[in-house]
Amino acid sequence: MDRFYIEKLIVSGTGHNPSVIDFKPGLNFILGPSNTGKSLIMDCIDYVFGFQPKKDRPSKIVDNNHGYQVISLHLRTPSGSVILERTIGTNKINVTGTDPSIQHETYSVNSNAKKNINTVFLHLMGIDEPHRIRSSQEGNKTQALTWRSMLHLFFIKQADVARETSALFPPNGVGSTASAAILLFLLTGEDANDLTALEDPKLVAERKRALTAYIRDKLSVLSAKREKLEKILTDANIDVFDINSSIEFTREEIAQLQDEINAAAAESRKLMSELYEQNGKLSECRTIRHNFDVLHRQYQSDIHRIGFIVDGAANMVPTPKKVICPVCGEETTRLSNNAFLSSSTSELEKIRRHMEELSYAQATIAKREKVIESRISKLESDKDSVDKMISYDLQPRLAAFQNRLDEQLDLIRTSSELEVVRDDETQYRSELFDKETEALPERQTHSITGDFPYDLIKGFEEKLKSILTESKIGGASSSRFNMETFDVEIDGLKKSVSMGGGFCGILNTITALAMNEYLLELDRPAPGFYAVDSSLTQLSEAPCVAQADSVKQNFIRYLISNALSHQVIIVEQSDRMPFVPEENETGGVHVIEFSRDKNSGRYGFLNDVYNAET
Repeated sequence: MDRFYIEKLIVSGTGHNPSVIDFKPGLNFILGPSNTGKSLIMDCIDYVFGFQPKKDRPSKIVDNNHGYQVISLHLRTPSGSVILERTIGTNKINVTGTDPSIQHETYSVNSNAKKNINTVFLHLMGIDEPHRIRSSQEGNKTQALTWRSMLHLFFIKQADVARETSALFPPNGVGSTASAAILLFLLTGEDANDLTALEDPKLVAERKRALTAYIRDKLSVLSAKREKLEKILTDANIDVFDINSSIEFTREEIAQLQDEINAAAAESRKLMSELYEQNGKLSECRTIRHNFDVLHRQYQSDIHRIGFIVDGAANMVPTPKKVICPVCGEETTRLSNNAFLSSSTSELEKIRRHMEELSYAQATIAKREKVIESRISKLESDKDSVDKMISYDLQPRLAAFQNRLDEQLDLIRTSSELEVVRDDETQYRSELFDKETEALPERQTHSITGDFPYDLIKGFEEKLKSILTESKIGGASSSRFNMETFDVEIDGLKKSVSMGGGFCGILNTITALAMNEYLLELDRPAPGFYAVDSSLTQLSEAPCVAQADSVKQNFIRYLISNALSHQVIIVEQSDRMPFVPEENETGGVHVIEFSRDKNSGRYGFLNDVYNAET
């Protein structure tokens, strides 16, 4: 399992030398008098861990930054370093370093932001998938698992160390179910990602009222529609079975009429075809008649011309005529030649015979033309009768039958729709009855403590008891972990009842420390550090208790003997320590001590910042 620990804290600003605190992987003591900035170190670390100041939980470094501007926190991972830098007064954290698994980006401390610092810290703990945990005993309400929701297990500030509530629960009022669910996930990996949401009974009741009102509205609409359809059928005064029989009869009538229309249309097309043919013949006759008329006029003209010639020749007396011989050139006498008269007379007779034949042909074609015209007139009359029968008789009758069929089909559809409406009305009445008689569910609750395996809690209890025993806490042998309070109890009593505030502080410190070590032993997600501020400050032991038997002495001895197991940061006042541990690099002990003396050692955490009396 990946672990990370705190390597260095740097606070810098214009006009100041950077204030640096170097941490070691093992046990780190930060010691000094009051007002030397020990708790400010914790506030600075918490600020880089994503703390958002509020009116009731301010940040010391924000309210008293003394001109310092930037806090840098160096973390060490198995793969390199991670450097987080946050400018005081902003909600952004810039992340760099050498660990290749961390994307160098600027992240927000707002958990709702697309890129939030929560994902970086969860990744450093080996948690890369989003997880949800139970947030309430009632129903299956869940919330996201976040770094800040579990930080209290590894990081305890001075204001929270001596509280009477469980150290395993956050000090900021997060519900006990969510707090226990966080611990359950860290110990077992069990989350609430796959929970089936259980609705709040109030929401179920409200939905029941809304659904009941909806069904009543639907019933009202269906009833009105049913009454309307029933009136339509009543006014029609036709039985559904009669309608079906009538529809069949109407369809037969429509089919018969359609056949008649088709036959009449075929007859009309046949008449039209013959009309086209007769008109063609009529046109041909008229063309021939026209040609005969032209020829007749030509014959008349020829008869008139040749007759004129013949008549003139017959009445003419032959007389000599002097002419010049075209051969010898001498004058000679020539008589008129009437030889053409015979041929002209013959041609005239021939033309007259043709004229008679032409007249017969003209009479014949005229007679044929009259016959054709009579046939055309008859065809046009017949076609007009057929077309009128189609337009004014058959088609109106067909339209009437079609309208009648549509009306009958509408009644059938109305009848079918009425059946559907009646069925829907019956169904909605049944649903309304079921909904009105439906019992409301009781509020369901779930106790998260029941999800913890006994063996797991027993293992933690043994770890807790061993540290209490080594620290010589009175009654350690009778101590146990109370699942109702999620806290340690001694001699069957809560810590707030059996011990004062000072002992609450040490018990809270040991309880959280035991859980840290238990998570490490189980190889479960947890950072490689544990930091606590002023766990011993409020603890006052009786003067009669020998130094060797004091809780402070033995708790510190326990920490020193286990210094190499993981990083522990203890912030304490020097004068409340039973002794000041020695620097021991081999043993994993590192001591940072402030003097509050300008002339001796390191005055305090922030350079150039001194108390008023100095």
